[in-house]
Amino acid sequence: MRESFSGLVIRRGEKGFGKAFEFAEIAFRNLPFLEEFHFFELVDSTNERAKSARPFSLLFAEEQTSGRGRLERSWVSKKGGLYFSIVLPGYNVSKLTLISALSVAEAVKDSKIKWPNDVLLFGKKFCGILGEAFEDKAIVGIGINVENDVSEFEFACNIKSYYPLSIKDVFENVMKNFAKNYTDLLAGKWREIFERFAKICETRGKRVKVITPGRVIEGVAELSEDGAIVVNGEKIYSGDCIHLR
Repeated sequence: MRESFSGLVIRRGEKGFGKAFEFAEIAFRNLPFLEEFHFFELVDSTNERAKSARPFSLLFAEEQTSGRGRLERSWVSKKGGLYFSIVLPGYNVSKLTLISALSVAEAVKDSKIKWPNDVLLFGKKFCGILGEAFEDKAIVGIGINVENDVSEFEFACNIKSYYPLSIKDVFENVMKNFAKNYTDLLAGKWREIFERFAKICETRGKRVKVITPGRVIEGVAELSEDGAIVVNGEKIYSGDCIHLR
């Protein structure tokens, strides 16, 4: 074990006591490919720190001061939430982001996905995901509202409001699901993964407005098997999707 940034880096096989080792044990037990676990009580952004981490690492924070979401939006990351980034070898980051959303949604009962990667409970968002691609690695950052206070945000919720799941419970469930989905992805089982994603994606069949750089497209949304949304016959791979009532 060695100090890194303001946190700790724990390698597979190392033993110890305290919160860092408890969460590391969950990650190592469920992710057979994981080599390093970085634990921070407080950090600016796990995705930012992940840029200098090696592939097959997971960076975990109890709290972030500069958490980031899609489209350069901030993600409020108070204590009581679950914030982590997984660093993997270079791969299709859109598919990694999709399996991450699926892993979270299947970890919490009644969850739905709003394209491309927001996870909702009863119409309110409790999880956001940020995927970033680099030449030698892909990073998927996941932020989950578990028991942190989100009352100031009208369209957000936390899991605790509906289900008595602890941060460790949610982390365990997500790790287990991610391990299966990532293994299936590498094994060429994308179609099976996509079918499960499409089944719980609320965007499918809805009238939407998709905002992309320089364009706004409205129409009924369908999903393409490569993870894109299709509106008026046009494939869109990234953008801000608004469900119209």
